[in-house]
Amino acid sequence: MGLFHKHNNGIAPAFEKVMEHGKRETESEFLDSLNLIVNAVVADDSYTINEKLKIYELLTMIANVAPSERPRYAKRLMRVLD
Repeated sequence: MGLFHKHNNGIAPAFEKVMEHGKRETESEFLDSLNLIVNAVVADDSYTINEKLKIYELLTMIANVAPSERPRYAKRLMRVLD
């Protein structure tokens, strides 16, 4: 995987939808939606181990911060997912 490798697996657009719907969901529903992203990343072999670890770290941060702080971490995560 090169420095500028792009992942065309549909996970990034799915994450964007989760974040958009998360504005209207309960905390529990939002966490369930994030779990779908985690499962998709686990199953995707195009990510390196280091990329997956970074993704898991950022997903954990998103799950554990106030909703107003989520976009900051989501932006960082989108860079890794793409």
